[in-house]
Amino acid sequence: MAGLRGQKLLVRGSALTLACALGFAAPSACSNTTDAPVARRAMREAGAFEASPEPEAEASAGAAGSSDTSPEAGADAGVDAPVRLGIVPLLELGDGGTASDNTLAELAVLSAGSRARSLSVRLDQLLDAAGNPSESAFADLAETAALYRARGASILFSIAIVDRAEDARPVALRVSWRSTELRSAIRAVVDRAYATFGQELAYLSFGTDVDRFLALATASDRTNAGACFLQALSYAKAHAQRLPSTQVGVTLSAPGVIAGLAREAHALLAGSDAAIITDYALDASFQAKSVTDALEDLATLDSKLKAQPIVLQELAYPSSPLVQSSPEQQQQFYDQVFALLAARRQRFPFVDLYALTDDDDADARQRALSFGVLTAGTDAGAAELAQATAAFDSLGLRGPTGGGPNASQKPAWLSALRALSTFESP
Repeated sequence: MAGLRGQKLLVRGSALTLACALGFAAPSACSNTTDAPVARRAMREAGAFEASPEPEAEASAGAAGSSDTSPEAGADAGVDAPVRLGIVPLLELGDGGTASDNTLAELAVLSAGSRARSLSVRLDQLLDAAGNPSESAFADLAETAALYRARGASILFSIAIVDRAEDARPVALRVSWRSTELRSAIRAVVDRAYATFGQELAYLSFGTDVDRFLALATASDRTNAGACFLQALSYAKAHAQRLPSTQVGVTLSAPGVIAGLAREAHALLAGSDAAIITDYALDASFQAKSVTDALEDLATLDSKLKAQPIVLQELAYPSSPLVQSSPEQQQQFYDQVFALLAARRQRFPFVDLYALTDDDDADARQRALSFGVLTAGTDAGAAELAQATAAFDSLGLRGPTGGGPNASQKPAWLSALRALSTFESP
């Protein structure tokens, strides 16, 4: 759907049935389907994925965000602390790609062992023209939720009131951050989110890189937007339908947390159950950071956020030579990240890698614009936009050619497969 930048949700009415037919869903989840029984595959397909026994579907007690993933529990559990590792099943739908291809992309990452899924949807896509929760948007989300629930996987759902530097409120609700209409709409979306998701909802977040938006806002908007987010946090935390295993927070950027947050953003972090972070390993000029510097950023986050578990809503590293990287350098980064996760399981309970395949140029350009890249008709702005686009269209573990299972693999894909196997339990 349009609200998921670079991510498309499943086609309603087909996802779980197809998952059961292909053997990706737990048998108990398929017992009430109307399709004729289909024998489950005991092994993942060789070739595209490493052949190994499929993990059994897990109950919500092991979901990231439950009590056994707290820093204290992790310290006692040591290497047994769970890490929910996933891959965003991005699929390029241009050049003949279809929505069915996207369903297969979801199933592909689940077959590979993915146990985490981040869903970030703009608020203006979660509301209809009347300002009520969108029936079509939440029907799509319900299909995706059912598929991950059937596999015992965990979901992070972000209600993107802001999308990095962009205001993601519907135009009619942008009059004031203090308006009753805005806050009522946010509460209605929270209500619908809790009604849509179940035990798979490990994290409910507000915004994407909220600190980026607040840094560009006027002093008045920064204060009022911060208060709006705090009220959303309070409402979601106290909600009667919130499961004990669901943690609530806001999503912030790794560079912002490392550099030091403004007062309003820091209050949002302090009010969050977990530190929910995005990290693309890019410097201010959209060049790839060295592997050493990128890993140092994760170590700094670990050091600065001792009071909270660190949830990586999106973790990425580019592979393009245009931004001083390469496929081999991308693999080196991920290999060292996975080693870090193995050593610090209790600190990183949920990590979603962005993404299965590279973004197309249009989606990469839109993502760059959401970071506040300004073209303004200048050569310098156009060059910065081109640089950022080159970074964002090379974040995938596979290239875009051919789409679907025929997309060209990068070395990091094999590293990701090994890591998914390593972290498939507990």
